[in-house]
Amino acid sequence: MVLSTRTRRSVPHRLASLVLPVFVLLAAVGVAAAQDSPDPVVLTLDDAIRLAKRHGPAFRILANDEAAADWRVREAYGLLLPQASAGAALQYQGEGQPLVGSLSLRELGLDRIPATYSSTYSFGLDYSFSPELLARLGEERAQRRATIANVEAAELRLRVDVTRQFLAALGARDAVELARRELESAAENEALARARSRAGAGTELDVKQAEVERGRAEVALLEAEHRARTERLKLMELLGVVLDDEVELHAELEVFAPDWTEEDLIAEALASHPELRSRRAAEAAGRAGERAAKGAFLPTLSLSVNWSGYTRRIGSDEYLLANAHASARSARSSCERMNLISAGLSQLLPDHPVDCSIHDLTPSDEARILAENDVFPFDFTRQPVMAQLRVSIPVFQGFARRRRLEAARAAAEDAREERRAEELARRRSVAEAVLTLETAYRRTVLEERNAAAAAEQLRLARQRYRLGAGTFLELSQAEATKASADRDRLGAIYAFQEALVALEAAVGRRLRPQAGSGQ
Repeated sequence: MVLSTRTRRSVPHRLASLVLPVFVLLAAVGVAAAQDSPDPVVLTLDDAIRLAKRHGPAFRILANDEAAADWRVREAYGLLLPQASAGAALQYQGEGQPLVGSLSLRELGLDRIPATYSSTYSFGLDYSFSPELLARLGEERAQRRATIANVEAAELRLRVDVTRQFLAALGARDAVELARRELESAAENEALARARSRAGAGTELDVKQAEVERGRAEVALLEAEHRARTERLKLMELLGVVLDDEVELHAELEVFAPDWTEEDLIAEALASHPELRSRRAAEAAGRAGERAAKGAFLPTLSLSVNWSGYTRRIGSDEYLLANAHASARSARSSCERMNLISAGLSQLLPDHPVDCSIHDLTPSDEARILAENDVFPFDFTRQPVMAQLRVSIPVFQGFARRRRLEAARAAAEDAREERRAEELARRRSVAEAVLTLETAYRRTVLEERNAAAAAEQLRLARQRYRLGAGTFLELSQAEATKASADRDRLGAIYAFQEALVALEAAVGRRLRPQAGSGQ
């Protein structure tokens, strides 16, 4: 037996038969106005799930971790590549007597120096390799898979939470419609009691009892409306958006006989449930972390190469030429002294006498000196290349490495036990959810039959009271029975949907029929 209900079409046929002619009349009188009126905005369950995935804060917090995990993997790959660095600097030192160590130029017998301009550049390549880096890459890749699995598991939890809250909001809204029908029925009973009292066929006690029941129905409607607003606010919080009052929730709630077998659903859950995939990925990440901790005991190979250059320019050309002329005069004086010494010897020194005028500065020499000084900031003098190869073997670093290894082993073992616990939980939750769903279906069938019987009972009681063959107490009891049966029927329908959601959460995929599937 397959039962089907639409949450927006729960008005009884009796009330629909009274309201339908009114709508037909309004449609005939105001066709143009009806054509211009906007259609209500409908929010389906699938729309709500998409909104929650896009705007739900709790899910977005977890989903953002995926990008960070991708970059951690890229960083691990980058550690296997050479590290390059480049630098440049410009420096200016004003005219004065700077300290050389703890002494000034004056204390060293030197004069003030002019302003100087200098620039440097450097470029270096560094490469370091160890088995620990490969192990870390494997760990980061495993952590990324675990992060993706966690996001998928969070998506399942979000879908389940949204479905449950969506059903809660629908159920609260349908409870409002049910409370309105009960209020209308109570008002009809009150009108009937007053009519019989005025005709002398009833008592004032019946009228007062009818007023009390109508008042109770009004309170029940007020409470139902409050609960409907509350459940709608909870749904908005879960979706991460604000829903206007014009937005109408809509879902076709199918009640059907479950035809899945417990063994097949357990096998499917153990094979592909997102929570179980997350635990397995965490277990793999734990094993990778243990391998990375072992890599700290292995040697490391490092290679570095550096290129650099510099410039230095004296800020005063006069100072530079004066020093050059002083050096030239000193060289000429030394040359003439050596010529005199050579002439005084019995045997001349080799290559003497020398023409000491070669030490005099010519205008071309001065131009060359000034040109050689004009190097700032990019006419660099290259420094010799420096390269270094180093092998580092860890011998003893306290017990930090051993502690990290044992912590990694414990984390890997914890992840394995968590995976086993999740497998056991999957078996138990699927079996329990299947049993709950089957029970909920049988309850729905029974409550549907009870609601039909209660409706017939109320019809007969009202007819007997109208004809004077029954008492108002019988009518009141039949009304209470009908209200209770309607509430139980509505509760059974939503209990079936809740059980179906629980089974979907246990299996890890959607099981409810798609719209238009005909199931």
